[in-house]
Amino acid sequence: MDLNSLRKHVEGQLLRMEGNTFQDCMDRLGLELYPCDYQPVRAAGPKGDTKNDGYCPKARVFFAAHATRGERIDKTKAKIRGDLEGCLQEHRDVKVWRFLTNDTLPGEVDQFIDNELRPRYRGVTIEVWGLKTLAHEITKLKREQVDRITDVVSEDEPEFEVVRLRYIKTGRDLWPILSNCHGWFDTIEPDDCTDDEQDLIDEAVQSFRDWSEISLDVEVSRSGVRDAQRSITALLEELKDRGLTLFAGTKENQPFAGGAFQGSAAVFKIDRMVSETA
Repeated sequence: MDLNSLRKHVEGQLLRMEGNTFQDCMDRLGLELYPCDYQPVRAAGPKGDTKNDGYCPKARVFFAAHATRGERIDKTKAKIRGDLEGCLQEHRDVKVWRFLTNDTLPGEVDQFIDNELRPRYRGVTIEVWGLKTLAHEITKLKREQVDRITDVVSEDEPEFEVVRLRYIKTGRDLWPILSNCHGWFDTIEPDDCTDDEQDLIDEAVQSFRDWSEISLDVEVSRSGVRDAQRSITALLEELKDRGLTLFAGTKENQPFAGGAFQGSAAVFKIDRMVSETA
């Protein structure tokens, strides 16, 4: 395979990645680019990952990996600002902050970074590695390194897999999914959300993820589980009051921790209510 064909192959692999699969791939890239320095980071407990998906403690390079394919512009801008400002608040001496995405960012987002964020944070080098840049950086490495970084999906694996979602009425319905998943995909949501609806959806999904991360601790007591389920039910009621409802399911055999093990990943879909019938 010549260099151009390899680069297109890498772009295709990156485009197919979602959620934690993309983050794991970026961890493998970091380990190849900074073999004696890079450290992967994953969320732990309600505080999350302290706005740091991986970093180099010696070089002081911090990474934010986010699969933005098909995402709305305002959501991408809010994600970039939140991750950057959160990282600078949580960590000292940040020299380079690098946003990694498997998409080519629209000009409006690039302009936002250049005109608003870079002038505001002049002491930090803010970089964006989109699809083309990532493919270019990856294919500069040796072929065996490229294979280690990108070969999450085998050539003969189906490109699409149907995930069966079910209507979630209460926290009791959702808890088995949250307590048994090892990660999650980006949430599927309506394209025409108002700002208030978007804020509510983001709050609800973040709460679901937080409960998932601490589910092992919660399940030491039945009362803890009931409290968690009641809290989730309250969020579902708030969504219902806005005419929104939740569907959820799991996709099995997803690679985690750099492909070291496989587990289930939660899929959340928030949709508009068609009727009150279950």
